[in-house]
Amino acid sequence: MEQTADNPAQESAWTRMRPVVLVLLLGGLGHTLVCWVALQLDFFRGGTAVFNSLFTAIWTGHIVLLALAAAGVNRYLPARDMILPVVVWSTLVLLFSAYFVDQVRLCVMMILFAVLQVGVFRVRLRGFAVVSALAVLAYAVIIALVHRNHPASIDVFSELIQWVVFTIMTIVFVALAAEISDIRVQVSERNEELGEIVERIQDMAIKDELTGLYNRRHALERLYKIREMAERGAFDFVIAYVDLDHFKDVNDDYGHQVGDDVLRAFARTVQKQVTGRDFCARLGGEEFLVVLVKTDLNSAESLAQDLRRKLSQARIDSAPDLRVTASMGLARFQAGESLDVLLARADDALYEAKASGRDRVIRARETPS
Repeated sequence: MEQTADNPAQESAWTRMRPVVLVLLLGGLGHTLVCWVALQLDFFRGGTAVFNSLFTAIWTGHIVLLALAAAGVNRYLPARDMILPVVVWSTLVLLFSAYFVDQVRLCVMMILFAVLQVGVFRVRLRGFAVVSALAVLAYAVIIALVHRNHPASIDVFSELIQWVVFTIMTIVFVALAAEISDIRVQVSERNEELGEIVERIQDMAIKDELTGLYNRRHALERLYKIREMAERGAFDFVIAYVDLDHFKDVNDDYGHQVGDDVLRAFARTVQKQVTGRDFCARLGGEEFLVVLVKTDLNSAESLAQDLRRKLSQARIDSAPDLRVTASMGLARFQAGESLDVLLARADDALYEAKASGRDRVIRARETPS
């Protein structure tokens, strides 16, 4: 299967399928080949009939697991990963076939390390250790069963030496897996840290550091896209220029720390009011822009009045006696209108609200169509 850079869906599917394919197809082919060679050397107990029946069942299981992986069944598993079930299945079929193989049983069991190697970067250490311990113990049980049921076909001393070699190699492999697991944890932690740093950098690029609202540049970029969609008739939208009344006096009388608290209080209040595509941005100082999408002028005015009332009721912990008010100018987008004209109309309405005594909402005059 070829990865193509221009098809992300194919890349994602192949990324999910690749380890499963490696274990089931390549591991399965190696397993089948070793047992087939044992059959040719007359080391496979039961002959061709048992071999054919056994590997028909094994490959049926392989194909079923491949089909489940291709169908995305991993999404419903706790770890969202098919690797552990595939590794467990592959280990079980290796053990089961090892019961029928004489003389070269260790060769069959050595395939387990190829299977585990694929899982070492994806299976948690506990699961990896449990599968390895299962293989070691089950190998010993197989030797005991063959000795009991077919004593003439087994050299117990030689088999025990091979089992000890297998056990030592498995312990070494698990120890290496533990080291790799530690590296995985460290890499995962570093990736999380890098992700947080990238997220902070992205926030810094589009958000105002003090209030957490969008900054002017990003707000205008979003507003430009909204205007393009509205121009095509997708929806109506309304903007509101907001200015906190007498904010300079707040800074002069209470200090800049209280001024910052007032700005944060406004941000908290407005964020509770706007949802979905609506957003608010800090343009600078005490000036803000609220964009209300899929909203008519009456609804926008109702929301603005509610915002104005809630802001006047907001409590500033650092200045409990301080009452904050805001003046607002609303403007509805008109077809064919540029952003500069729309913003200018909202600014004119804001100026009128301030000139009329502040703490009020004024609609902008609309140009005749």
